[in-house]
Amino acid sequence: MPSAAPPPGIYLSHGDASHHALIAANPSINHTAFATFTGLGQHLLPVVSIGAAGAIDGSAGFFPRSVVRLYELAVKVRPTDEEAAERRLLQFRVSGVEEIVVKFGTVGIKEAISRLRGFGDIDGTRLPLHGGIPGGDAEWAQWKSVLEPLEAIEKSLGGQ
Repeated sequence: MPSAAPPPGIYLSHGDASHHALIAANPSINHTAFATFTGLGQHLLPVVSIGAAGAIDGSAGFFPRSVVRLYELAVKVRPTDEEAAERRLLQFRVSGVEEIVVKFGTVGIKEAISRLRGFGDIDGTRLPLHGGIPGGDAEWAQWKSVLEPLEAIEKSLGGQ
């Protein structure tokens, strides 16, 4: 049986955490009937802590298990010391990879999904974006120090 549809809500794709708080923590809003989502994985842990429902995030396309694990840890009201440390580290790692999304947008998301998960083409965007990230392989290589630690976490969570 399918789960119930989520409540209507708002998706905030900007980085102003104050706006997230003004909506997600607003006592005059019935939050069971209206959900607040961030569009930024780098805000997932902080915005969930003030009442947001979660994130709708591009990096979840290439690190799905890691982002879900971060969400699972973020919603814990009383995490153990180990869980608190894990969620801080995971938020740090997710924030690092989010910079690919910030810098390259949809092109970066599609290229990361192709390179890391084997779906689509590296330059699988349409004109005028066709061609992948500017700098190609050389640019991609510069992101290894950010990508590899989260890739290890992804694999430890059962990812490919």
